[in-house]
Amino acid sequence: MAEFWASTSLFFSIYWRSFFAIIWFLFLSIFLFLFDCQELRCAFVVLLMAGYWVTEAIPVPITSMIPVVLFPVFGIMSTLETVYCYMNDAIMVFMGGLILAFATEHCNLHMRIALLVMNMLGCSHAKLLGGLCTVTSFISMWIANAAATAMMVPIVFAVLYELERQGLGKVFHVIIDPEEPDADPELKPTNVTKAYFFAAAYASTFGGTGTLVGTPTNLVFKGIFEYTFPEADPITFGNWIAASFPQMAVNTFILWLHLRIVYLGFLRPKSKDAAAARIGEEGEKVANQVIKEKLKEIGPMTFHETAVSILFLTCIFLWIFRAPGFITGWAAYVSDLEIKDSTPAILICLLMFYIPRDPNCIYFWSRDPAKRPFGSSEGLITWNVIARKMPWRLVFLLGGGFAISKASNISCLAMRLGRALLPLQNLHPVPLLAVILLFVGTVTEVTSNVGTGNIIIPIVAHMSAAMKVHPLYLMVPVTITCSYAFRLPVSTPPNAIISIAGHMNTPVLLVGGCLPAMYSLVVQVLIFPIWGSFVLGIKGFPEWATKGIVSDSGGHCD
Repeated sequence: MAEFWASTSLFFSIYWRSFFAIIWFLFLSIFLFLFDCQELRCAFVVLLMAGYWVTEAIPVPITSMIPVVLFPVFGIMSTLETVYCYMNDAIMVFMGGLILAFATEHCNLHMRIALLVMNMLGCSHAKLLGGLCTVTSFISMWIANAAATAMMVPIVFAVLYELERQGLGKVFHVIIDPEEPDADPELKPTNVTKAYFFAAAYASTFGGTGTLVGTPTNLVFKGIFEYTFPEADPITFGNWIAASFPQMAVNTFILWLHLRIVYLGFLRPKSKDAAAARIGEEGEKVANQVIKEKLKEIGPMTFHETAVSILFLTCIFLWIFRAPGFITGWAAYVSDLEIKDSTPAILICLLMFYIPRDPNCIYFWSRDPAKRPFGSSEGLITWNVIARKMPWRLVFLLGGGFAISKASNISCLAMRLGRALLPLQNLHPVPLLAVILLFVGTVTEVTSNVGTGNIIIPIVAHMSAAMKVHPLYLMVPVTITCSYAFRLPVSTPPNAIISIAGHMNTPVLLVGGCLPAMYSLVVQVLIFPIWGSFVLGIKGFPEWATKGIVSDSGGHCD
């Protein structure tokens, strides 16, 4: 009997995903047969995908394509309407922004920026930590959060190991099991090491909220908002930066203070943490030397880096001044047709294939044969680099999210769920915001940030309309909070990276992430109702939000 149960347990541990995929589908089908209506058919698809996304019973990108089959079959949206969701302006901005980020990594420009900033700010632990927080948050505004974290990990290790070699601290506590002395020792990070790795992960999370292209969740919001409220002024790149940058900067600064106080003994000068973090002038010289050596290794700035830098800044300029609001944007002078953010993004991507990384063609007719090129130079970025690095699973995930968001509007499901939350309208807007953000912050710890946004943002949009609250008042903070997952290794890729590289188990992350999860929520509740409302012009309840959502038959959700 024991062997039977052992075999059964092993069987389910191997095939549990297959069993869940089938049982979850059959379970939801019961409600579909009992209460068949358009809203319930849409809810069936949303819950089916949510279950598969959370458990990954079916790969995330494949799950994201379920709407292409079920929405036309269930009579919610046509095939053409559904597949359009998988390639729209928001997704093209996402892909264009990623290609720009890949080019920055390809020429090693991001490493140069990181080293220069850390070299300028100083090399005590407090200054290095501040430099790490600053540069990581800035870089993650433009490239993937995981890439920003992964880039900083080798720099952190180089500095800490060199300090250890000089007898100025330890990177890990090495624990040997007395019962198995020949086994690999257990490595436990010191508090100084924890501070650096938490800075790399959490600063990248905060930085990703600073721009529309910083994290896919921001583009999920943009797509959902512009579809749900088509008569509203669209969210521009400049609008988002102006509204979200202050909370990003405040959160990053508080992160630096928090890590110094908890892990480096700041305000506790006689503690063990303070003693371990005190490296003196000699330690600062060692750290400074490590950074200077790394700068020397990458050499002087190349044409490749210079060209990418210019295109990078050009793209930001085009995004911000496309339709800035305070002046007439360049798009109005170019064409009478609407130009969106994907146009400048793809323009810059195209230019990267026109411009060579090494303009050696100018020496083709040189009198010195040694200077003449033997072949053409590749562009600033290559298709092989893009194909290898492009996270296609996220592209499909965004498309699937836009599809279920659009279907939720058309089927009136989001409106029904939004109205179900009407009892909350008795709360003052600020406590209402706090309650919603607390819920979102808890959910996003255990689910995909993009998946959380895809499901919750449409509901919040319709809840705002039902409560007569400006939609942006709730939608923007909810979008930002979807990215604030700090407490589990699986919450975000940066958490997973530091968990593995820093040998930090789940309890360490739970303890380290609790305070950032709390103060980031408080910062949102305090800053956005004042600053965000001012920047985005959130005054009263707008006329464009009072109109019903058009259904597929041309009617409205009542």
